[in-house]
Amino acid sequence: MSEKSRHPAIVVLRAVGRFIVGVIVVAYAVLDAVLFPLFRPLIRYLSAHPVFTTTGRIIQTLPPYMVLVILAVPFVVLEPLKVFALYWFALGHLIQGGVLLVVAHGLSILTLERLYHTGRPQLMQIGWFARIMGWLERLRDRVLKIARSTAAWQWSARTMGDIRAWLRGLIQSAR
Repeated sequence: MSEKSRHPAIVVLRAVGRFIVGVIVVAYAVLDAVLFPLFRPLIRYLSAHPVFTTTGRIIQTLPPYMVLVILAVPFVVLEPLKVFALYWFALGHLIQGGVLLVVAHGLSILTLERLYHTGRPQLMQIGWFARIMGWLERLRDRVLKIARSTAAWQWSARTMGDIRAWLRGLIQSAR
């Protein structure tokens, strides 16, 4: 290591940066863990709907770059909304930012996830796309491995398990 990277200020900045990234990753993962199960019944319903099954079959017959264009359109709209929601949140507009983040994330789950999984075989035929996705998946796995080893992640996982168990009990008692 160079002398510059051992400077105490650099060490502190790196620690603060790791903490901030860790908080963001854990918060986003918790949001994803909370929202995805809520959307699962809707996704199952929509997946079985004739409009979506027909759309899926059509997407599977398209050439790779056409699938990429179809995926890019909602991506260009929804992903900036998530960033804007975080910006709003940072400005102190907690309700508006929170609602926008939940709506944008929900729409992302309902559209981008489905489009990506439906068109994934074609997309992986594009060499540069397959390499980027492979790199991103490896990066995601490394970051999640680090995040899952933190106390914050373990606490949130226990809390989510408790909330799920409580909700299951509530649903069973309502039946």
